[in-house]
Amino acid sequence: MALTYAQITAITEKHFIPKLVDGVYNSAAFTARLARPDKIKLLDGGTSIMAPVISSAPGEGGYFTDLDALSKTRTDDMTSSEHQWRQLFEPIRISRLELLKNSGDAAKLDLVKSKVQIAQKQMKDNLATGIFSAGGSNQIDGLQDIVDAANGTYGGIAPADFAEWVSVSKANGGTDRALTLNLMQNTFGALTEDDDRPTVAVCTQAVYDQAWSLFQPHQRLVSEEMGKLGFPNTLAFNGIPVLVDSHCKANAMYFLNEEYLYLAVHKDENMRRETIDKLEDSNSMLMRIFWAGNLVCNNRRFQGELDDIEVAS
Repeated sequence: MALTYAQITAITEKHFIPKLVDGVYNSAAFTARLARPDKIKLLDGGTSIMAPVISSAPGEGGYFTDLDALSKTRTDDMTSSEHQWRQLFEPIRISRLELLKNSGDAAKLDLVKSKVQIAQKQMKDNLATGIFSAGGSNQIDGLQDIVDAANGTYGGIAPADFAEWVSVSKANGGTDRALTLNLMQNTFGALTEDDDRPTVAVCTQAVYDQAWSLFQPHQRLVSEEMGKLGFPNTLAFNGIPVLVDSHCKANAMYFLNEEYLYLAVHKDENMRRETIDKLEDSNSMLMRIFWAGNLVCNNRRFQGELDDIEVAS
């Protein structure tokens, strides 16, 4: 007896969808880092995502001697940034005719597998596009919003109201220049303060190729950490991995401190599946994968970019 819609749905839920979820989170190096169990934050809900922001401005405490009067003024050095829930979905639709054209249960399952692989690629692309975007059009408030718009409001906080709410941008007035280790070090250093330092760098393949040529005499400098995540032979600079992502801003390299950067995801909408075995208005079945969350940064001061990098044509 041929597989029914219900049986195909059950097999898809059990065997194919878990691989889709893993593929969405783990097929791109930077997204895989954000989705690590110790980094992703699963939230219960709320009208928006609130992230505590701790200021390093001087407090009321200090040195004293003997019976000096001590300040009783309350230290008000904490505020919160506010981020909206962003929603993402991907459909997987299979028509009865498609199943009829693929005779035999094995062929039907191959069809479903191909549909799931396509959905995985599209959802991964949409998620990564949002992570590197400038926000808008219901997209994730991405890295361009956090890093590039250093003088703009982010999370409801304007730099004019909070001096530390400004990221670092090492640009060249819009004129591309050759990438050098000195430029990379200068950006890295500008984002380093005591034990706070960048934990990862991200760029496009074209920029990575320029960095690779600088590292050729030192190709032993690779990231063991990224190798464990399934991305071997990843360059390391000052001990941090340099990752490639096609969604990254062109002619730039981001230097990011992941201590203050994370994916906030609703625990009930973390790749939730919804299935309709038979659509009322067509001879087909439909599955949808849903995601809700946002990329959150609670300290822009330690996020930055090296911009205006010349790449080979």
